[in-house]
Amino acid sequence: MTFAEYLDKWVKSELLQGQIMIGAGIVLAICLFFILKGQHALLRGTLIPLGLLSLVLVGYGSFILYSRPQHAKQSMEIFENNWQEGVEKEKEKHINDNKAGKALMSYVYPGLILLGALGMFFFKSPSIQGVFLGIIVLAASIFVMDYGFVSRSDAFIEYLNDSK
Repeated sequence: MTFAEYLDKWVKSELLQGQIMIGAGIVLAICLFFILKGQHALLRGTLIPLGLLSLVLVGYGSFILYSRPQHAKQSMEIFENNWQEGVEKEKEKHINDNKAGKALMSYVYPGLILLGALGMFFFKSPSIQGVFLGIIVLAASIFVMDYGFVSRSDAFIEYLNDSK
C-alpha cells in the first residue's frame, strides 16, 4: 500500500469516528433535554457530566472533521516534495499525539472511573450518585474515543516504520 493510499484510509477512518461522535453528541443532547424535563433524581444528577460529554463529542468530532483532511493534504504535499521529510513529520505528529492519549488512557480515565465508582458507593443521595454515574460514563466514553485515535496512530507509526 502506498503512502497516499494509507493516508487516505487513515483520514477516512478518522472522519468516520468524527461523524459518529457528532451524531452521538446530538443524540445525547436530546436525551439530556428529556432528563431535564423529568423528575428522576439519579438521572438529573448526570446532567452536568453528560452535558460535558455531549460538548466534547460534538466539539472534538467537529474539530476532527475540519482538521484531518487539511492535515492529509499538507502531509501529501510534504511527502511528494521530500519522501523522507514527509515520513518523519508524519511519524513525529503521531508519536506526539499518542503520548498525551496514552497517558490519559493509562491514568486519568481509569482514575475517574474509580472515583465515580467509589463516589457512588459512599454517597447515598440519588442526585450525587447521578453525578458520579455521569463521571463514569464520561470517562469511559472518552477512553473509548481516545482508544480509537491512538490505535489508528499506532498502526500509522508501524506502517511508517515498515515503509523505510
